[in-house]
Amino acid sequence: MKKIVTLIFLSGIISLSFAQQIPNLPIPLGAGNAEVWNGSIYHFGGSNNWSGSIVYPRIYRFDGTAWAYHDTIPDNNLWDVETLLVGDNVYLLSGWPYGPTLNRRYNLNTRQWTYLSPSPNTSQTWGMTSEELNGIIYLFDSYGNVHAYNITTDSWTTRTPNTATGSWDMSSILFQGEIYILGWSNSAFYKYTPATDQWTQLADSPYQVGACAFGIINNLIYAIGGNAGGGSTAYYSSIIVYNITSNSWVTSTITLSSARHWMATAEYLGGLYVVGGINENSQSVDIVEEIVPQGTAGIGDNTGLKQGYLLEQNTPNPFKSSTTIRYKLPVPSLVTIKVHNVFGAEVKTIVDETKAAGNHQVSFDASELKSGVYYYSLQTGKYMQTKKMMIRD
Repeated sequence: MKKIVTLIFLSGIISLSFAQQIPNLPIPLGAGNAEVWNGSIYHFGGSNNWSGSIVYPRIYRFDGTAWAYHDTIPDNNLWDVETLLVGDNVYLLSGWPYGPTLNRRYNLNTRQWTYLSPSPNTSQTWGMTSEELNGIIYLFDSYGNVHAYNITTDSWTTRTPNTATGSWDMSSILFQGEIYILGWSNSAFYKYTPATDQWTQLADSPYQVGACAFGIINNLIYAIGGNAGGGSTAYYSSIIVYNITSNSWVTSTITLSSARHWMATAEYLGGLYVVGGINENSQSVDIVEEIVPQGTAGIGDNTGLKQGYLLEQNTPNPFKSSTTIRYKLPVPSLVTIKVHNVFGAEVKTIVDETKAAGNHQVSFDASELKSGVYYYSLQTGKYMQTKKMMIRD
């Protein structure tokens, strides 16, 4: 088993440890979704098989050591439920068998559920996809429709639809203000630009694929596994990779350990993981598998600019009594900047408020701290980055 020294974020505490492969799920789970918050992975919903004979109204949490049953979801419409992390809240949209319009919010701090304004989607219960940008959730169905939910006003509007249609197996990812969507018929691949409400057709994928896991690393979109479209029994173990800069696809030399689709994706501690899924026998699996090696994916330093966020090295460094920390936000964000010592104990919260988009700086007064090595971290939504600083005598 691979071991790499890394920084682990657990409940706001930073500690130096040896990161290992995440253990398998406590039970087989397919067609669920996962979010990463405060150093833990939360897995929502899912089923025991393709037919959804058992749908689990559960949240499982991986705390950095083990998976455990975390909380109960108050309805059973959870086969391919869409999840989106926004601040301390997870929004759950749609879900088979009877939840096409469902829109619920789960607060990760209080564990409280709130049922919100239902979506205009009245027919499609599964196979949809969604992304959030600037406080707006964009919900895409396989007919090309776009439904936009304003979190602040708890209201829905309709945007320009896509002329393409899909097969109820959509996947998407947000990158630099644009949403990339795979799962349309005939291998079509599109991006949607919320700022202009426009669609752009991109290079076709090497083969038609639906219900794949999506991850992004250094301008490359990884489409992992999936099926041949429309819930086909032809499942993939292969991985295809899209280069955003060159608008081109290649087939990766990396493959899944076995063919499957309807997996959850988690970018955790620098690794890209696929969680659970449904295998070629239409049965769910408990497999948690790392696709991209530790230190290259997600919130790590190597992809700090993936959505325009940036935490800079403090200046001066080393320093004696005070230093300046600069950071950049692509959109208005609830920002937390904290300082920890080498034992993981929090020693100071520097910033804890909503900040406008743009460049920011904050002064850190360390006159009351002993000399030595400290770590400061910026967190906003899914993005977290950490850097080291030194206080001298």
